[in-house]
This record gives sequence, C-alpha cells and structure tokens, in this order.
Amino acid sequence: MVPLEVFPPAMRTVAHVTPHAWAMDAFGDILGRGGGVGDVAVELGVLLAYAAVLLGVAVALFRRRLTASPAST
Repeated sequence: MVPLEVFPPAMRTVAHVTPHAWAMDAFGDILGRGGGVGDVAVELGVLLAYAAVLLGVAVALFRRRLTASPAST
C-alpha cells in the first residue's frame, strides 16, 4: 500500500497491471486533489472490468468443481 508517486515512471506503468494501482490513483484523485466520481470514472471502469473478469473466472472454476466426478477430486 505505497503511493505510486514514490516509484519511478517505468514501475508506475508496470504497476497498472494490478487493480491496486488503479484504486490508488482513484484515492489520490479524491483525497489529494478533491476530485469526485466523475474524475475517477476511468479508474472505476477499470476496477469494474477487473471484478467482472475475476467473477467470471471464479464462477467457471466453481461450476467445474461442482460438476467434477467424485473420483477426480
């Protein structure tokens, strides 16, 4: 939980592979610069996309686990 401003520019770019970096950007905009929901719309969209993809993966894995034969578990 380190602010992205302490990292060099290359690491900031790499950090945006994770949802944590997008959330930190949004928090920085809201808390540090007085932004609102409209100011963090892109970050919220990316976080919602992460949530949708991860939920889809979790549902698929759960469904596969539930339908697996007892001998394979």
